[in-house]
Amino acid sequence: MTWPNPARPGEPADANRPWHWVARADDGGAAPLPIGWNGALRAWMVWDGSQISAAEAAQRFTYLGPCLTPEETRAAMAAQATAAEPRGLAALAASAEPPPPPAMIYRKDAVRMHLMIFAGTLVATLFLAEKVVRW
Repeated sequence: MTWPNPARPGEPADANRPWHWVARADDGGAAPLPIGWNGALRAWMVWDGSQISAAEAAQRFTYLGPCLTPEETRAAMAAQATAAEPRGLAALAASAEPPPPPAMIYRKDAVRMHLMIFAGTLVATLFLAEKVVRW
């Protein structure tokens, strides 16, 4: 997204909000950065505390949008959770326990098999040790 108002490049969409998301112009929006808008100075305040004019910001950054307030973030998260929540038969199917994968062995069966292998190895070792000692 470019700057919201082509007549005023470098100025945010909502000047009443103090924080806005921008990205470096050469970055293509891959790494968003929050920067502050000072409406009284009509300038941007960046992370190192320096000021950038709106004209310079229009050249250096691409505008992504305003930062959400904590209340807006909570409302958006709640709306997303409600929209993602299954309803009706889909909710019933989602609540059912899925069947185990075909190759899965339950823990008690695995423990039993390992104990049997250990017992067989122990008996075979004792049998062979007795034969060696008798020679």
